[in-house]
Amino acid sequence: MGTTATGSEPRQALPPRRELLLRLVGRVNLPLLGIVILAAVLRLVQLQRIGLRGDEAVYVGQAGVLAGAHELDRYFILISRGNSNFLLYQEILSVVFRIFGVGDVSGRVVSAVFSTLTVPVIYWIALTFYGRRSALFAALMFAISGYSISLGRLALLDSTLAFFGTLTILCAVRFVHTERPWWLYAMAAAGTLTIQAKVTGGLALAVAIVYVAFARNVRKLATPRHLSLAALAAVVACVPAIIQIVQHWDTFRGFLGSSLRRNSAVPWYYYERLLLSYEGAIVVALWVLGIAFAVRRRTRGDKLLLLWIFAMACFYSLYSLKAFNYIVPVIPAVSILAGRALGSASYALRRPQLLRWTPAVLAVAVIVAAVPNITKSFDDRPYPGLREAAKWIAAESPRDAGVMVLSHGSAQYVFAYYAHRDSYPFGRFNLATILPGGEIVPASAPTGGAHTPRDWVTDWPNRLIADGTVSYLVYYTPWGDDPPTEDQVIRTASQRRLQMYVERYHGQLVHVEYRHHEARTWIYRLTTHRPRPVIDLKVNGPTVSVTGSGFMVNSPLTVTYNGKVVARGRSDQDGSASVTLATPQRTRPRSLLVMTDSAGRYASLVFPKPTMSDRTGNYAERTPPKPVLRTTATAGQVSVCGDGFTDAKGTISPAFPPPAPDHPTWPLVVQDTAGSCSTVTRLEARP
Repeated sequence: MGTTATGSEPRQALPPRRELLLRLVGRVNLPLLGIVILAAVLRLVQLQRIGLRGDEAVYVGQAGVLAGAHELDRYFILISRGNSNFLLYQEILSVVFRIFGVGDVSGRVVSAVFSTLTVPVIYWIALTFYGRRSALFAALMFAISGYSISLGRLALLDSTLAFFGTLTILCAVRFVHTERPWWLYAMAAAGTLTIQAKVTGGLALAVAIVYVAFARNVRKLATPRHLSLAALAAVVACVPAIIQIVQHWDTFRGFLGSSLRRNSAVPWYYYERLLLSYEGAIVVALWVLGIAFAVRRRTRGDKLLLLWIFAMACFYSLYSLKAFNYIVPVIPAVSILAGRALGSASYALRRPQLLRWTPAVLAVAVIVAAVPNITKSFDDRPYPGLREAAKWIAAESPRDAGVMVLSHGSAQYVFAYYAHRDSYPFGRFNLATILPGGEIVPASAPTGGAHTPRDWVTDWPNRLIADGTVSYLVYYTPWGDDPPTEDQVIRTASQRRLQMYVERYHGQLVHVEYRHHEARTWIYRLTTHRPRPVIDLKVNGPTVSVTGSGFMVNSPLTVTYNGKVVARGRSDQDGSASVTLATPQRTRPRSLLVMTDSAGRYASLVFPKPTMSDRTGNYAERTPPKPVLRTTATAGQVSVCGDGFTDAKGTISPAFPPPAPDHPTWPLVVQDTAGSCSTVTRLEARP
């Protein structure tokens, strides 16, 4: 009754919608979905904890300009200063800004999304070569890579570069595997986008081309038609870069030339040490094991991945400029080989009773081993407190107050982005600087055997402070132990020199930003625009006008002569001052007129004594060794000219006959009612 021949109940028909849903769920790769979600969580959580780095601020600011944020136009130009990279990441980010608004977190979200999307691309490459189990391990290795997580949480170009570079390799693999020409067109377009993400992305396209060129089974597809369509796809994808080059060719060429002169004074094992610090010994050992497997077996996939690693590693090792974020394009390749090694190990370690759980146990073990390094990815290392310092500057300082920031070339743009303030770098770097308003200051060539120019530690600071452009100096420590040690606070020559400028221009500490109860960022307000005050005076009969500059801003001033206070005043917003006082009754050659501000900064000079000269040219005062006036034998009178006295103009011009008897030498003394006098000890008749 209602049973089948086997005695089981007949299967009841499901509603069409539920049956379709079950089919879709059945097609979902749940393990891969879980790995993608894990990667997304590690890259997206708490992105707002720390403000933007300098380079991040540049890229986000450029995207804001592209999105129409006109308040950023003054500080950012639409061309890269570094290796003259193109603006692919910024253009994608600008679309997000137009939808959700300009924000620092949005910039990092875009980078995190690209880093997360790299996971399924890696899975597909590994699946093509090594099977599903190895592909899942490969995706997991990239998802938990501490280095990839760290870069995926920053609004930099590198995660976008890694995604499009890996996508280019995938297109090449699928083209060779399926022999479908549209994969070739996709490879050309993806490779061009990789170059636009970062010019070094051309390496990924080169690797893909070599792999396709040596694949025998696709040589028949290398027809003029297919190659022309691939070239067309590349040109279409390259249109934004072509427009940028045409619009900014001279600037582009100049930036590229200066970037080629950049170099890093680091040991040859810089990247090895870097990856070990980010990934840990166990993950790096799995990479090495995967490479060893590939060298031993040398399948088609092994050769491609080894070429990928070799090309990237050689270029970045030999390239003179090195940075912590450059090596990320290698991580997908080593993750695939490590996943292949783990997949093979899961088969080798299987037991009949544990066959089902061996991959899961290995996956858990790998995750546990990576946890310490994943945790480090959330450290508050980069630029702690600069965002908060910029917001303080925006709220607590005059709108026209300029800022100079300790920098390796980009930190000042944090203040441009967050505070919309004119900001300038302080440090040694070989990069062009974009001044507020768009003026470009090219990087000068290093001199005196130095690796980097010294313009922004010797010339520009004095110039910008002297004309009042810069009013604040910002000092920060990138990271440190608990608490910061002296080596971290005074770590480099640039840091020490910035502290010297704080002392020279009498900087007052006005704000400190703390991170985990440790001071990390210090803001100093400059109270003077000159390293030393200077004064000048002008005698106007019974009064003397004293003018000075370089004093503390809005500071009370005291003027003394011969140790006695003779006047008081106050400096203005520029540290300048003007004080009028009565002419001293008696001037002395060694007595100083001194102007002093409230900080003890002072300037002094000797009060001038009256001088005399021969107005007609017949007589003159001879200074060394003693003043002497000369005359000619035919002169009928002596004309004397003097100034600095206490009449209406402080000058005299008496004329009188030569004294009798006409002696070759005689003294002449001129004295005013105030007691100021000048003596000519000898007058001679000129022949």
